[in-house]
Amino acid sequence: MVLILRYTADLLEMRSFKRFETELAHLGFTHFKPLASLRPWVQRYFHLRVATDLPQGIEQTFYPDGGTSLHFYFPTPTQSLTQTPSGEEPQVLFHYGQSRHSHAFLPGIELMTARFHPGGAFHLLGIELQDILSATSVTTIDATQLQLTGLDQLLSQLAETNQPAQRITLLEHWLLQLNQRQFDTALSRHKCARIGLVQASLPKLIQTQASLEDFYRQLPLSRRQYERRFKQETGLSPAQLLQLNRVKVARNLLSQSPNLSLVQVAFDCGFYDQAHLHQHFVRVTQQTPGQYKKRKMSQISNPTSR
Repeated sequence: MVLILRYTADLLEMRSFKRFETELAHLGFTHFKPLASLRPWVQRYFHLRVATDLPQGIEQTFYPDGGTSLHFYFPTPTQSLTQTPSGEEPQVLFHYGQSRHSHAFLPGIELMTARFHPGGAFHLLGIELQDILSATSVTTIDATQLQLTGLDQLLSQLAETNQPAQRITLLEHWLLQLNQRQFDTALSRHKCARIGLVQASLPKLIQTQASLEDFYRQLPLSRRQYERRFKQETGLSPAQLLQLNRVKVARNLLSQSPNLSLVQVAFDCGFYDQAHLHQHFVRVTQQTPGQYKKRKMSQISNPTSR
C-alpha cells in the first residue's frame, strides 16, 4: 500500500483538481496545465468566473503547501459576459504566505491565478524573497510594486480580451519570456550549472516517504549549502516543505477516501505514527485529522454543504 501511494501523489493531486471542478462549479472553476518547459516552476493555472446572480459571496479555505501565487483580478462586468472587453486593466497581487487563510469570492468576480511550485515564482519573476520580507510584513502585495519586466504590457494585453484560454496563453508567454531572461542572465554570469537546483530536486524531496538523509546524499552540494539556498529561494527548510507536502497528501487522501483509518493515512503519508500526523496536521490546517475527515464525510452525504 505504501509503495503504491508513494508514486501516485500526482494522481491524488489530479483527483483533487477534479474534485474542485465539482465542488467549485458554482464559481466557474477551471484549471490549465502549464507548458512542459514551465512545469519545473509552475504547478497550474486556475480561472474563476463567479456568476453575477450568486446570492452572496462564497468563502473558501486554502492551506499552505510551500507554493506561491500570482492573482489577476478582472473588473466586474456591468453587462453580459459576452460584451467586448472594457479595456480596464486587472489588479495583480502576489501571495507568498505559508499559513491557512480564507478568501471570499464575491458575485461577478473574475480571477486568473498562476500557482507556482516552492521557489518557482522567485526564479521566474527574478525577485528575492528576502527583499520582500525586509520591506513588508504582509503576505499579499501589489505585484506592480515588484517592477516585473513586461508586466505593464501583459496587463494591457489581458484587458483586451475576455477569453480565459487566451488570457492563460498571454500569461504563459510572459512567463516564458521571463524564464529566458533569467537563463540568459545566469549564463552571462557563468552560473548555468546552478540554474534550477531547488526546482530540479523538488520531485525527490516531496516523496511522502522520503528520507532526508538519503536525499542529501544525492545532492551535488553539502547539506548546509543546499539548506541555505533552499531557505533563500522558498522561505522554508527542506524538512518544513516535506511536512507540508505530507499534510497535503493526507488532506487529499481524507477527501478522496474518508473511510480510511487515520492510522492508515499516517502510514501512507510517511508519518511515524498517528500522533505525528495529528501534530503536523493541526499545525498546518488548524484542525485535527478527525475533524477534517468528519467534515469531508459530511460533504459526501450532503453535497450542498461546504
